Amino acid sequence: MLPYLRVLGVIALLWCSVLPFVINTALADLFGVRSSFLTATDTTKWTDRFGMSLLYLSDGFGTEQERNHYKGILLGNGDTHIDVYVRAKTGGYHGITVDGYANQRPRLQELNASGLKPVAWLTGEGRQGDSQEPLSDTLAFIDHYIRTNDDLVSGYVVCLECDEQYTSAEVNAMVDKAKALTDKHVAVHLTPGVGGHSGNTNYYKNADFIYLQLGDHLTGDYTADTEMSVAMLKEALKLGLPVVANEYSLKSTSAQARALGDRLCAEGAVGTSNGRNVVPCGQKKLKEKWYKEYETEVIVSGVVIATLYMVSRHNLPLTLQATEDSYRIGIQKNMKNSTVGINYRDDGAVMINYRFNF
Repeated sequence: MLPYLRVLGVIALLWCSVLPFVINTALADLFGVRSSFLTATDTTKWTDRFGMSLLYLSDGFGTEQERNHYKGILLGNGDTHIDVYVRAKTGGYHGITVDGYANQRPRLQELNASGLKPVAWLTGEGRQGDSQEPLSDTLAFIDHYIRTNDDLVSGYVVCLECDEQYTSAEVNAMVDKAKALTDKHVAVHLTPGVGGHSGNTNYYKNADFIYLQLGDHLTGDYTADTEMSVAMLKEALKLGLPVVANEYSLKSTSAQARALGDRLCAEGAVGTSNGRNVVPCGQKKLKEKWYKEYETEVIVSGVVIATLYMVSRHNLPLTLQATEDSYRIGIQKNMKNSTVGINYRDDGAVMINYRFNF
């Protein structure tokens, strides 16, 4: 028995040596998110094929060379994430559709490998007809997509301009469905304003994040008014949820957009979706090399060692959550009608969870 444990201990040590990499991948979330939601230029419109990142997963988005060029624009603007529709049924923008039930994993893997973490927008714009289905169908799609692709996605936005097409109760149901399936953050995006055009903040119930559309970016220099944006952000922050400043400029690479992004970060936003200059913006600070502090516990804990061994032998997904003061590590297995997982927490608690889906 002792040699067997020694082997498992070696496996644990090997995993400890690569934990910085695990932290950078498994902990990819929406705190500090930096993306270029709209990418109009002086010569191209936001409704043009390359005027937004949302349709990147579409087979019709472009050739490999065009995709690489577009990713270069985003990375050159400092982006760490990319906003993508995971389905767009009607092709309202330039005839491009996104099949949400197709195998998107290769393209999601490609984005992650390039340094752009996908933020999945689960339902498209109502004006383009993407909401024309029973809520049960929408919830079924959310179930399918998260079960299929969660390990390659950094977070979710349940719908674009949700209040144009759904009631607050329907959006709440979508949020609850997503959160029952993932530990990733789930956000709500509405028409411009806190609570959207109607001011109904019930839309944010149970959401982890507000993706705040600031509006007033369709004229002038195509960037929202600074003071209006700051006032709206402060109003949203009073709700107690982290707020990502989303959609405040058509030209994410412009000096005006980047300056406004900087200001919104300074005022409390935890991320931006239309460009900024500054790097720090709401990121959670992890204790550097925290695993060194807990190295003994990690090695001697039979639960953790067994977990790491199962990951290495059976290719089960390893989950890791860490904060300034704690960590949790475990595995989760998704089966046809159920999910089973085991987690070990730094305070010694072992949690076994099982969920059956009717």
